[in-house]
Amino acid sequence: MKNKKIDIVLVILILVIVLFGVVMVYSASNYHAFVMYGDPFSLARKQGIFAILGICAMLLIGTKIDYRIFSNMKIAGALYIGANALVALLPLIGHESKGATRWIMIGPITVQPSEFAKIATIIMVSAFIVNYRNKLEKWPLVICGFTIIAIPAILVLFENMSSAIVIGAAGVFIMFVATKDVWYYVAGLLGAVGMGWLGLHLAATTQRSQETTGLIGIVFPQYRLDRFRVWLDPWIDPQNVGYQPIQSLYAIGAGGLFGQGLGSSIQKQGFLPEPHNDIIFSVICEELGLIGASCVLLIYALFVVRGLMIAINADDLFGSLVATGLVGLVAVQVLINVAVNTNTFPTTGMQLPMISYGGTALVVLLGSLGILLSISKYSKIEKLQ
Repeated sequence: MKNKKIDIVLVILILVIVLFGVVMVYSASNYHAFVMYGDPFSLARKQGIFAILGICAMLLIGTKIDYRIFSNMKIAGALYIGANALVALLPLIGHESKGATRWIMIGPITVQPSEFAKIATIIMVSAFIVNYRNKLEKWPLVICGFTIIAIPAILVLFENMSSAIVIGAAGVFIMFVATKDVWYYVAGLLGAVGMGWLGLHLAATTQRSQETTGLIGIVFPQYRLDRFRVWLDPWIDPQNVGYQPIQSLYAIGAGGLFGQGLGSSIQKQGFLPEPHNDIIFSVICEELGLIGASCVLLIYALFVVRGLMIAINADDLFGSLVATGLVGLVAVQVLINVAVNTNTFPTTGMQLPMISYGGTALVVLLGSLGILLSISKYSKIEKLQ
């Protein structure tokens, strides 16, 4: 069924989140930007420019590109191989910051290859399932699908555990939709939880002065072990690794029910490190309170619901799988970011999608949501006229 109009409800929700994000980036960054650059608007101005570029890319892809071209294995494979190659090259050409090498410097712009890997993996695993579901038996299909997911997840795991979790989760969502055997995923979830607890046990029992080696030392380098420990008790190192989660909790508590008022955060004034980035949700809580933060989460929830409606009513299986993966991508990132800010998950470099400061990440995400809008054009979901 062809409905040539993109889903305006989804567009409105995305625009609301992005516009709110630019406002909050200014509110959270003005003190930091003034101290660092002498211009309180510098970071918000950059975010606004990238937001405009991202929105234009989203609308261009959504209205002019047929999402079904990505179901071609040559196109999907090229995107997948290219993204993974960039991730694999990070140790050689990457830029290190805060103990992690996640970025590639291209002039004044920093590019995070894991952002491309997330989208490429969603497209690749969806295209593979669609093209080979009638050519392979169930088990080979499932194994190959999870292998496609595992390769980028493992590549980014060593420097960016949160992105590995997101890639894995989005891929599992797609596999869940593609197959009917729920128990596979229950077993997989239990296995993942077990591995998580094993990691926490290692983090809690390994001494700080002990040099970890082998696979444990690679997957759990010292800074990652320290983050696990302060997650269990931030006050064991309140001036160093535990500083960020403690200050984040202070900000959330200071906001109360109604908040201090937009622009009135105290914690952003030198207490929260880079408050416009991963911990911007704490500033939202401090300035807008529990009610304001709940409204932000409600808008995200509406986005997820609308996206899943598009996935359910997609014109073909490929559209349904890609839509599910993209919606899952945003949902998992929101959950992890909020969990980190509230110290219910160890500190990790996960942005609040469409709100946190980050130019290339915003453009890539909005561009991928253009694919979701393209899917909505051909879906059977009722649209606003």
